[in-house]
Amino acid sequence: MIRIGPAGIPLSCKERTNVDGIIYTRCLGLSAMEIRFARGFISEEEAKEIKAAAKKTDVAIYVHAPYYVNLAGNKRNVEMGVEKIERTLKLAKLMGARMITTHLGFYGHLSKKETMKRIVKNLRGVRDRAKKGGIEIPIGIETMGKREVFGSIEEVMEICRRVKGTVPVLDISHIHARGGGCLREKEDFERIFDMLEPLHLSHYLIHLTGVTYSTGGEKYHVPIKKSDLPVIKLLEVLLERNYDATIISESPVVEHDAVYIQILLDRAMEMIK
Repeated sequence: MIRIGPAGIPLSCKERTNVDGIIYTRCLGLSAMEIRFARGFISEEEAKEIKAAAKKTDVAIYVHAPYYVNLAGNKRNVEMGVEKIERTLKLAKLMGARMITTHLGFYGHLSKKETMKRIVKNLRGVRDRAKKGGIEIPIGIETMGKREVFGSIEEVMEICRRVKGTVPVLDISHIHARGGGCLREKEDFERIFDMLEPLHLSHYLIHLTGVTYSTGGEKYHVPIKKSDLPVIKLLEVLLERNYDATIISESPVVEHDAVYIQILLDRAMEMIK
């Protein structure tokens, strides 16, 4: 099954609560939504209300931790990042979320090897404490679009091999931008999924938007139709391989592109038939 939904409350949703956003998302014919903590955390009471609304509407809930996390930084940065991820996990459990997504950090003055070492150590601590607290929600590690930021697909895979309970979150647009526009043909998308085979994933969480880029990688998000990313070819690969996946639209026109992806998916299904 492939679910599609918006990152955050749909822009055209008049009422600006997450619960209203979930209901509105279902009215758009979509079946997933990512709750975002970019502007702060929600209350435990709201988390429980989200769980009830999602169950009633059959909308799959995912959660994105606050954006600024640096598990490779100084002691203070690490403590702040750990607190953000752990609080996200606790609220995600109350919401009945299927996964959380987080960024991990920056190279800064460190070598890539040292950055990896620090992140693995700190992330293991997060996972071990969560497990002891009865939280088994997967921690999704997002592929990042800027080359100075930790999070190439190879690095994300290495994290997932070394830290139990972590899985990759495929930000396709970030992969495309970091690779200088590397996703052009179906074979390019197939290569990405082939790389992930050793992880034996049963589900893929995918972030998707249009993107502009330069030699340094991602510059900014744009609507899908204004990007050179061939979304239809990604969808064809997902369908041909019969993958279970959730696609979250991170486009500037969030729900509009989510609906557009759903339309493209329906077309691809017809083509494959």
